[in-house]
Amino acid sequence: MSRTAPRRPAPAHPDLPALADLVPSNAPPRPGAAHDDLLLDGVDLSGVDATDARFLSCVLQGCRGDDLVLTGARFVDCRVSGLAATALSLRATCWRECALEQVRVGALAAPGAELTRVAVVGARVDFADLRESSLTDVTFTGCDLRDVDATGARWTRVRFEDCRLGALEAASARLVDVDVSTSELGGVGGVDGLRGLVVGEVQLLQLAPLLAAHLGITVVG
Repeated sequence: MSRTAPRRPAPAHPDLPALADLVPSNAPPRPGAAHDDLLLDGVDLSGVDATDARFLSCVLQGCRGDDLVLTGARFVDCRVSGLAATALSLRATCWRECALEQVRVGALAAPGAELTRVAVVGARVDFADLRESSLTDVTFTGCDLRDVDATGARWTRVRFEDCRLGALEAASARLVDVDVSTSELGGVGGVDGLRGLVVGEVQLLQLAPLLAAHLGITVVG
């Protein structure tokens, strides 16, 4: 059993101006447009198509985003807090130096998303499609993630702190220093993709039957 401590994610440090220095806006973001130094506070973004939009040093707080489409959008030095949505599309989005706080999403579609130095705090997601996603230096803290599909994902230095992971599908994933040892892990799938996952001793005992079945080991007692 390896006792080497996993490398921790580099912390996210969004370079944001003070709220008073941001430009308040009630206008929904536009597809392909650049949005810099904006404050979207309590704006209803439901049904908005902001495909390929760019957000630099923006704050979105207390917004509603049912069926909000952000496919291909780029977020740099942004904070998103209190966003609630039944369904949200973040396909192929790019996030760098961002914070996501108290986000509530029913179905999150984010295949191919790229997150670098991102902090996710207090999020609740019923189903997260993170297939083929790329996560580097990402921390999840106090999150409730009911069902996560990380098939084919590439995750490096990702840490789940005091989170609840109902189920994690990791088929064909490439994981490096992905630490779930302080979180509740309900179940996993795709044993071939678990190399690089860091678990606690209790979690290892829970995973033992799955690992034994994968290796063709018969346990008698």
